Amino acid sequence: MFDFILNKSISVEKIPHEDPEICVYVIDDFIENPSQLIDYARNKAYFGRVGDDKTAYPGIRDRLPTAYEDILNEALKLVFVEQAATIHRSMLSLTTLNPSQLSTLQKMPHVDALGNSQFASVHYLCDKEHGGTAIYRYTKKNLVRLREENYDVISEMVEQVKNSPEEHSGYLTEDTSLFKRELLIEARLNRLIVYPSNLLHCAVLSSPRSLLNNVAEGRLSVASFFRLEESSINQ
Repeated sequence: MFDFILNKSISVEKIPHEDPEICVYVIDDFIENPSQLIDYARNKAYFGRVGDDKTAYPGIRDRLPTAYEDILNEALKLVFVEQAATIHRSMLSLTTLNPSQLSTLQKMPHVDALGNSQFASVHYLCDKEHGGTAIYRYTKKNLVRLREENYDVISEMVEQVKNSPEEHSGYLTEDTSLFKRELLIEARLNRLIVYPSNLLHCAVLSSPRSLLNNVAEGRLSVASFFRLEESSINQ
């Protein structure tokens, strides 16, 4: 049974950026007992096949019990103060696909949703050897966030990526003629990052070890998705 404990000494940092559209929060040393979560991943989690979670995530996942969502909710109260969050799900995630196996969508930055009320978080259960998360700008339209009115931009980006295979042959790790990296948040064991779901982002995989199908050595994290009440959002 889980008994997660929120680290009482944590503080929330909003990463400064000249573009107000780029809004990322960082909480280091999120929980007091991350080893318990890693042990769960090693010994109890049931990782399905790639794609079982109905997303384009390039690896395998398993949904965590609600005890994790409860402790995440406590942390989100520190980020959004009195703004209530409804967590949809929290997924243990392990990247496993090789670059040659990627679809077009997996070779480019993405958004998880288009609404301003939807947010995501990543809880790293690995260290900086495994890269981190990058925020990108689609330079053709000067966009870092995609909203409902930008829905057609997604298909436009996909076509542009297909038409430039020499620049987009695998995981995105640097600037291209289509995408400019605006921010990199390094992976760090027990670091939690929080950001709007409509912010263009992707995982940065800086080591071959990040593709190991091995919880002890690979790029293990928890991806969570939640919604804030529309009236409480201050963006």
